Amino acid sequence: MEMAKIFGVGMIGTLLCIVLQKQNPQFAIVTAFLTGILILSWIFTPLSNLLHQLRDMAAQAGVEDRYFAIILKVIGIAYLAQFGAQLCTDAGEGAVAAKIELAGKVLIMAVSAPILAELLQVIVTLV
Repeated sequence: MEMAKIFGVGMIGTLLCIVLQKQNPQFAIVTAFLTGILILSWIFTPLSNLLHQLRDMAAQAGVEDRYFAIILKVIGIAYLAQFGAQLCTDAGEGAVAAKIELAGKVLIMAVSAPILAELLQVIVTLV
């Protein structure tokens, strides 16, 4: 049922954007942004449930909280970068979209540096 609601809002938002694009492009961009925010707001509860399940599985597997937090940050950065880049692309700003994607990749590398350092330490001790 949730997916049907999301699909319906997505289609209505898309149609509104198409109509508004010809008459008032600024409102089309705002409509696309608000449609995306509305859809994202509907997934917060399922996302929260998923995070609790993943946290429980990580605890059972013995994964340290700091590593789990890094993984969540990486996933969050990836989703936000993709959402922002898509909005910029929809607005006709492909260059800005590319910069957002690049920033997301750099931030992912920066956030995941502790995991990479730990992996290298493990490799060094094995050799």
